[in-house]
Parts: sequence; structure tokens; C-alpha cells
Amino acid sequence: MSGKSSNTKKGGGWRRLFGFLAAMLIGGVAGGFIVFASYVDRLNPPNNLPKADGIVVWTGAGGGRLEMSGALLESGLGERLLVSGVNPSLSLETVSRLVGVKEETAACCLDVDYAALDTRGNARETAAWANALGYDHVILVTSAYHMPRAQVEIGHEMAQLRITSVPVRSESDARWWNDGARFRRLSAEYGKFLLAMARGRADDGQAREPVLPEPELTSPQPEEI
Repeated sequence: MSGKSSNTKKGGGWRRLFGFLAAMLIGGVAGGFIVFASYVDRLNPPNNLPKADGIVVWTGAGGGRLEMSGALLESGLGERLLVSGVNPSLSLETVSRLVGVKEETAACCLDVDYAALDTRGNARETAAWANALGYDHVILVTSAYHMPRAQVEIGHEMAQLRITSVPVRSESDARWWNDGARFRRLSAEYGKFLLAMARGRADDGQAREPVLPEPELTSPQPEEI
């Protein structure tokens, strides 16, 4: 009887330990998400954008980012503009029209990346482009919620590259805690962000997200945040 009692006590002790560790893990993940979401909510471009060597915009659903990058190029804040993750069916002329730059600006200073299929691909192509041109500092335009992971992925590819972020968001006052769609989007992105942090440098060229279909790039889109 004493042996059974001892085993029961040991079993109960292990269960309590595992329960405690599980609670700590869940609490840590939940707390991390709150910090992540709050950080995204506070992300804004610098009041006075510094001039950089080049400008990069990552395509995706979320209106305004392409036009924003074009305006930055036209204002002289970068020597060249890379549009990364473009559908292969789109011509340079179509992309330049969507970006909203003048014909002569597109002819001299617009680069289009058709190779990137996902965030890791965007980071690889951005790093390769910056390295080829000898750029040390780029302005990165993408959705606000996507910016933390974008910076991590670029850091894996080219740690010395300086990034000035220009997060694109909507004017909506909805907060993640009372907007179900936004909560789900941020939760999914937080999971990807943690994986990117844990994974380190990409070790292969496999795409994991589809190229955006042409309608998503050519049609007005609602803002992501």
C-alpha cells in the first residue's frame, strides 16, 4: 500500500510540474502576442524620412504600399526602387503604372523582382539587390503587421543592411482586441514571426506562399491594418 501511495504522489508531482510549465508557456506566448500586437499598433514611419541608397516595396494585399514607394522614389529618397514579389504575368510598364512613377523614372530607376514567392524570398531578393548595388541602407515599404517579420528575415540574409521602415496601415480605429478578423491576422503573423526568429537563416529556396494573382496587385485593396 505504501508503494502505491508513493507512486501516486510522484505521479501527482509530475502532473503538477507539467501543468505549471504548460501554464508558463501559454502565459509567455500570450504575453508575447500582446507585446507584438501593441508594437504593430504603434508602428509609424519616421517624421522625417532619411535619404537612403534605395527603396524596396514588397507586394501584397493592402492598398497604398505601391503608390507610397513610387512617391518616395519620385521625391528623391532613394536612387532606385525594387518592387519585390511581382506576378510574372505583369510587364514592367504595368508595374510602373501601378507604382505611379513617371516614364523616365521607371526607365532609369525601377527594378522588378519576379522570383520572390514568399517573405523569405522577398528577403533573399532584397538582400541580393542591395548587395549587387552596394547599398548599405534601404527604405522598406510593407504592411505594418508584416514589418517585424520582414526585418527579421532581411536580417537573416544581410545583417549589415540598415532598414528604415515605412509601415502601411489603414485609418481604421479598430483595435485587435475588438476586431476578430484583425486579431486572427495578427495571431497568424505572430506565429510566423516566432518561427522566423527561431529558424534563423533560410537554408533553401522553397516557396511557401503563392505569388499574388494579378487582380490582387492591380485592383484597389482594403488596408490590412
